[in-house]
Amino acid sequence: MRGWKRTALIAGSCALIAAMVVVWTVVDLGTADGVASVVGASVGVVGIVYALIGGAEQRPSTFRASRTGKSTARRGGASNTGITRTGSGGPVQASATDTGDAEADCDGSGANSGIQLS
Repeated sequence: MRGWKRTALIAGSCALIAAMVVVWTVVDLGTADGVASVVGASVGVVGIVYALIGGAEQRPSTFRASRTGKSTARRGGASNTGITRTGSGGPVQASATDTGDAEADCDGSGANSGIQLS
């Protein structure tokens, strides 16, 4: 988070903290407890709405493989001289340049000299 959003978040948080301190010192603890409950619930709802409308977008992971060497796999093995990513991890930007040769000799073998996303 950068720019005006970060500044607004910090300013809003400081204002809420100051308001809660004033409430705690001016009124009784029962009223302060009620105010804290309402403020906490409100912040939770705002956070959920912010996440649902896309405010918490995930930036793509960037992968780059270049000038990799030769990759050879034998007897059902796996070989990699580049990048392997398994599972889901969000959006990806990937590039491979000047990669080496990949060679797999037997059934079940796998060789990669660039980028393998699975």
